[in-house]
Amino acid sequence: SLFKITHPKTPHITVCYLAKQSQSALSEIAEDTKKHLVILKEAKLRIGGFGYFGKDKPRILFVDVQYPPQLQEFNKVISRNLSTYSAVDNDLPFHPHVTLAWVGEPEAQKVFTASLLELSSRLKKVNWSFDITEIVLYGVDSTKKPEYHEKLISIAVE
Repeated sequence: SLFKITHPKTPHITVCYLAKQSQSALSEIAEDTKKHLVILKEAKLRIGGFGYFGKDKPRILFVDVQYPPQLQEFNKVISRNLSTYSAVDNDLPFHPHVTLAWVGEPEAQKVFTASLLELSSRLKKVNWSFDITEIVLYGVDSTKKPEYHEKLISIAVE
């Protein structure tokens, strides 16, 4: 396949990317995250529209997320509080999205560019709205092929 498709078991919206973590750090991260869940109480998300990162060379294809101010606030608080665990390249602006696929090779980029209008037309019909019900810490086991995000810890938003 030209595209690396997101694993169907784990569609997600990244609020804060932390890179590699030890097992003990995960518990600390989860405890710190729980302290701030009240920010997300009664928050709703709307999924719809289409976008991609990499203006001239598309890299990541996604469905856009229209999000409430609470999610932006949660991102700020969590990013600040978990900065000691943060990935070095974690300085991109917050842009909530659901990744559909990664485009790597030039051939895949050509196919994507040729299909852009059709993809956009189909995905702008997506209009889902839902409550934020959980925060999940995901991890990737690099020894498994294909690599995909696995739920490590799930924290209910009540």
